[in-house]
Amino acid sequence: MYLNKETIADIKQSTNIVDVIGEVVSLTKSGRNYLGLCPFHKEKTPSFNVLEDKQFYHCFGCGRSGDVFKFLEDYRQVTFAESAGILAERLGLDLKLPTRQTNPAQVSPHQPLYSINQDAERFYKAVLKTTKVGEEARQYLYRRGLTDELIEAFDIGLAPGEPDYLYRSLSQKYEESVLMDSGLFNLSDQTNRFYDAFQNRIMFPLRDEFGRVIGFSGRVWQQSSGSDRQGQAKYKNTRATAIFNKSYELYHLDKAKPVMAKTHEVYLMEGFLDVIAAHRAGIENAVASMGTALTPEHVNHLKQLTKKVIVTYDGDSAGQHAIAKSLELLSDFVVDIVRLPDQLDPDEFVQAKGPEALEKLLEQSRISRVEFLMHYLLPENSDNLQAQINYVDKIATLIAQTPSITAQNSYITKVADLLPDFDYFQVEQAVNNQRLQMRGQLSQSLETGGALQTVTVELPVAKQMTALRRAENQLFHRMLNYPYVFNDYRLRGDFYFETPELQTLFKVLEQEGELDSYVLAGLDDRTQAAYYAVLEERLPEEVTEKELQELDKQRQRLLAQQDIRKQGKLVRETTSLGDQEAALIALEALIAQKRKLE
Repeated sequence: MYLNKETIADIKQSTNIVDVIGEVVSLTKSGRNYLGLCPFHKEKTPSFNVLEDKQFYHCFGCGRSGDVFKFLEDYRQVTFAESAGILAERLGLDLKLPTRQTNPAQVSPHQPLYSINQDAERFYKAVLKTTKVGEEARQYLYRRGLTDELIEAFDIGLAPGEPDYLYRSLSQKYEESVLMDSGLFNLSDQTNRFYDAFQNRIMFPLRDEFGRVIGFSGRVWQQSSGSDRQGQAKYKNTRATAIFNKSYELYHLDKAKPVMAKTHEVYLMEGFLDVIAAHRAGIENAVASMGTALTPEHVNHLKQLTKKVIVTYDGDSAGQHAIAKSLELLSDFVVDIVRLPDQLDPDEFVQAKGPEALEKLLEQSRISRVEFLMHYLLPENSDNLQAQINYVDKIATLIAQTPSITAQNSYITKVADLLPDFDYFQVEQAVNNQRLQMRGQLSQSLETGGALQTVTVELPVAKQMTALRRAENQLFHRMLNYPYVFNDYRLRGDFYFETPELQTLFKVLEQEGELDSYVLAGLDDRTQAAYYAVLEERLPEEVTEKELQELDKQRQRLLAQQDIRKQGKLVRETTSLGDQEAALIALEALIAQKRKLE
C-alpha cells in the first residue's frame, strides 16, 4: 500500500480520532464532544475539544486545531507522511513510505559520517555489555546510581583501553577519508597510523535533534596516576566535524523535543548525568550543553523550539556564575531558575535525596530572573554601606523593568529584608526613580520620533472573530457541504473572500475539487486552522435560498462598512498632513460610500 489520496482517505475513514487522542489525553464526554486538558499548552481547566462527529479537535485556549493526522504531526513532531505511517501501522496496514535510505533525494551527503558513528555506538555498547573490562565499568555506573535500564535508554557504552581496537573493527568497512573525517580517530605523525580518539572512557553518544548519532563524549572512570593523570580531562568530546559542532548541539534534544512541543519549556542543565537524573525524576524535556558554556549558537538553536528555559545548573559558585552569564544570552526567553541546595548538581541531588525529591524541586522551586540576580548580586560584605547603595541601584533597575506591579512590590520587600541599612520605603524610592527615568526616556523618544522597542507577547487565541469573518466562515461552510453553492460562487467572476486564508482554501477547492487531509497537509498552519474554524460553525442541516441571500447581504454590508472605516482613516491622515486637496477628494469619496450604504 502506497501513500496517496485514496490511502489517506481509507486510513482516516478507519480511524476514530477520539481513540487516538484518548491514548494520550484523558477525555470526558460532554454532550456531542469530548473534553480534556490540552496537550499543547499548560492549563488547569479543560479547553481541548474533540468533535467525534466531524473527526477533528480544537483548543479554545491556544487555538490549535486539526484532524487526526495533524494531531500526530504536532504531538509527536513528525511529518504528515510519518503520521500516516503511524496510523496505518495501528490499523495493521503495510504503508510504503519514502525514507532517507530509499529516496536518493533525501540521502544526506554526510551519510557515511552518520553511518560510521552509528557503528561506533554499537561497538562501544558491545564492549560495555560483553567484556570483562565492561563488567568493571558497569559496576562503576551502578555505583553512580545508573541501572541497566538507564544504560540501555541512553545507549551508554565503553571505549576499550587498546589504542586501535575501534579502528581495526571499522577500517575494512569505511574509506580512509571517512575514518579521518569522522572524528573517531587520530593519525600519528610518527608512525602514520590511525589510533582511536577515545580510549578507556565511558561513552555517551551525542545525537542531533533528529536522533542521528553525530559524535561522542567520553568520561574517565578509572583513577589514573603519574603522567597518565596530567592533561586528562574528565570529559572529552568528538572534535568538530562536518556533522558535529559542540557549540550548537544539545544533549538529549532528540528525546526532549516532542515533550517541549507539549510543555513549551525546556530544562537547561550542565552535564549528561544531570539529564539522566532528570529522566529518573520523570522529566524528559531536559537538555545539556556538551562540556562547554552556553553559546549564542545554542541559544539560536533553542529559539527554534521553545520560548521558555528553566536554567538548572550546579548549586556551587561556578554553577551560579554560569547561570548569571547564561541570563545575558537568554534575554529573548522567559527564564526561570532552579537553585539546587547544598552546592549539589542534579545527579548528586538524586543520589542524596531520590528522584521524587528532584521532580518536586524542578517543578515547584523555580525562581524568576530578578529573584536569582537579587541573591547573586548581593554584596558579600553586607555591612558596607556603599556596597549596599550600589547593589540597590542595580537591582532597582531590574525591578522597575518587571511588568507586574505586584511582582515589583514583592521584590522590593525581599530586597529590604536582605539589607541591614535599607527599609521597604528606601528601596521603593530607588525603584520609583528608575520608573520616572524610564518614563522620561519614553516621552523623549516619542517627542523626537525615535523608534520604540516593542515587546511581542503571544496570548492564547480566543474564540472571537469579526462579524465579517463569521459571515465568510458560514458561507464557505455551505460551499463545502453543498457543491452547487460552491459552483454558483465559483462562476462569479468578481467574487473573492476578504479573509486571505479562506480565499486560499477557495482557490485550492477550485483546483483540487475537494479539501481532504492529503490536500490540507500541503497548506500552511494558518490556512489549515481557518479550515477547521469553518467546520466548527453550527448551521442548520438544510440550506435555503433565503439564508444564502441574507449571508450575501450581510457580507456586502460589512465589506462596505470596512471600506468606510478605511476611507475615514485616509481623510484623517491627509488632513493631519495638511494636504487639503487630497483630504477633500478622500472626504467626497467617503460621503459617496455612506450614501451608497444607506
